[in-house]
Amino acid sequence: MILILLFVAACFLAFSNGANDNFKGVATLFVYGTTNYKKAINWATITTFSGSVAAIFLAEKLVKNFSGKSLAPNELIQTPIFAIAIALGAAITVFTATKIGMPISTTHSLVGGLFGAGVMAIGSEFNFEKLGNTFLMPLIVNPLMAAFLSLLAY
Repeated sequence: MILILLFVAACFLAFSNGANDNFKGVATLFVYGTTNYKKAINWATITTFSGSVAAIFLAEKLVKNFSGKSLAPNELIQTPIFAIAIALGAAITVFTATKIGMPISTTHSLVGGLFGAGVMAIGSEFNFEKLGNTFLMPLIVNPLMAAFLSLLAY
């Protein structure tokens, strides 16, 4: 029963992520009349799927980081209940944001889920240093770096 719940939570997270992110990459094509809605959503679906397949082969380190390894004890990370808590926390957050029309990052939501479930499970034993270095710094630095590089490019 727990594995079924884990599967449902993962599917809900995938659905919420797709509902929130799928159209973002092609919104400009639609808004400026470059293409119609149906073609834009088809293009978004194809490219999102392609990106997902590519990530399977190219994002091994990212997947490893998001396993929560080193944030909490391996015994905790390997429990389905922990994964369910993370997935549901992130999925409900992304789904709610999507319903109210707020753009949100699923990655940020997953980090929040890891943090929330980890602190709830082990309290101060949670590896806050690893959280800061591995997750929070890239989430802060990357938008700033993109802003700087786009400034230079423009």
